[in-house]
Amino acid sequence: MPLVQTTKKPYLPELDIVRAIGIMAVVMIHSTSSAVSSYDHSSSFYPVYVFLNLFSKFAVPVFIFLSGFVLFYNYYGKPWTLRTTGQFYKKRITKLAIPFVLFSFLYWAFVKLVGPGFVDLKTFIGYFTDPIFWDKLLIGKTYTHLYFIVIIIQFYLLAPLLLSTLKRFPSLGNHIVWIGLLVQWVFIYKIVPMFHLKYAASYSLTYMFYFAAGAFIGIHYLKLAGWIKIQKQNASAGKIAAWIALWTLFLGSGIYMVMNGYHMNVYGHFLITSKQLEYVNEVQCVTAGLVLIQLSHWIYDRWNKVFVRALLHIGATSFGIYLLHPIVTYYNRLMPTGGSSLLYHLSMAIGFLIALILPWLIVSLSAKWKWHWLLFGPLPTNKQTAPYSTAPPGATTTL
Repeated sequence: MPLVQTTKKPYLPELDIVRAIGIMAVVMIHSTSSAVSSYDHSSSFYPVYVFLNLFSKFAVPVFIFLSGFVLFYNYYGKPWTLRTTGQFYKKRITKLAIPFVLFSFLYWAFVKLVGPGFVDLKTFIGYFTDPIFWDKLLIGKTYTHLYFIVIIIQFYLLAPLLLSTLKRFPSLGNHIVWIGLLVQWVFIYKIVPMFHLKYAASYSLTYMFYFAAGAFIGIHYLKLAGWIKIQKQNASAGKIAAWIALWTLFLGSGIYMVMNGYHMNVYGHFLITSKQLEYVNEVQCVTAGLVLIQLSHWIYDRWNKVFVRALLHIGATSFGIYLLHPIVTYYNRLMPTGGSSLLYHLSMAIGFLIALILPWLIVSLSAKWKWHWLLFGPLPTNKQTAPYSTAPPGATTTL
């Protein structure tokens, strides 16, 4: 018998803190990538940049995990009709696809302006009629970061099929994690080489394990919350052991990924095979989703309310920050340091803060504009981002 949801699930504002941590990790990756590739590999500071860059690589999989979580937390068990499907696409796809297309045009224009430059209007218009542009737009390659939005759009296109299938066969909800992992492995190790797919990272099936894991937690969250939340009053020997195991897997796999990346950059080869490295990466990324939910619960309950509110707002505007930050990072890299190591490290730190804060301010100010969703999707109100808010699920974007 299909499950029918009869009660409204509680709003989880802590998820915006997960988004805030995730977008900080994204900005960290892009802010330190030049240091990882070009800074003196023999410097004592070089391992720091490698750590900051590679340990943060969980960012995109965590956002995919979170998308699966929110989608199934909100929709699993609800009646799924043609009207529901129409409302779903209107809310999820339209406010994601339109900003994606607009920023694809904007970034392609930016690439051409900083590259060959503006020659004449006819030539400039020709950049957008070139089949290369349209090919890149479809896979999110008009700029380096836009592929992620293509992935999320693909997952949303699959969502009605997945939800309808689970509605008809609810027992599958207990098996979607290993099914997602199997689908991901088949795609990466069989389909990609078989069909010589050039841009595997632009296909949602490359990340199906993380989406399925998030979906599983979303379906069962109300039952699992007592195990996920780290609270003294709920602690037991079994829960403490599970928490330690989870954090050990996350930190251990993340540090091992850093060690391999450092070894590759300095000595030219990994410590293990690329396939084994993929397994380690999968462990880090899937455990990161749970670890960040735990961490966000603790931050939400224990940290200063002003700081919490700032994190909630960063998380709620993370989609816009994600869209804008690469252009800020580009210009940050042009800052002169005069060959000084101290100035170089300061420029890295300041560059990270600027790449996070400036887009945040721009997106926040744009909320006053009626049509802001065309560029940045739905933006939060004060009520939706206040600590201990009662705003409904889905009030903010799912990036």
